[in-house]
Amino acid sequence: MDSMKIALCQIAPVWLDRDATLARVEAAMREAAEQGARLTAFAEALVPGYPFWLSFSGGAQFESPLQKRIHAHYMREAVVVERGDLDGVCALARDLQQTVVLGVIERPA
Repeated sequence: MDSMKIALCQIAPVWLDRDATLARVEAAMREAAEQGARLTAFAEALVPGYPFWLSFSGGAQFESPLQKRIHAHYMREAVVVERGDLDGVCALARDLQQTVVLGVIERPA
């Protein structure tokens, strides 16, 4: 029977910091590869972090200046594929011969 080692990476993001979180993702990918993982999976909305504040700050108040500021920052840190935000992860996955499942908040260019 064929088998495959799978890594389920439960890492914390550097909340609302896309680049620093992606650096953590790449480090976890390397560690998983060292342990023989061919499939590496990460959490939902890991990059740039899950928007947990919505439950605690009246996130549905669309005209709130606070919500607008938080959401604008969140969108600035979101992944833009066309800008190349995931190029490092993709290149590393190719180098490591790994399949990667990564939860991101994405924004169009």
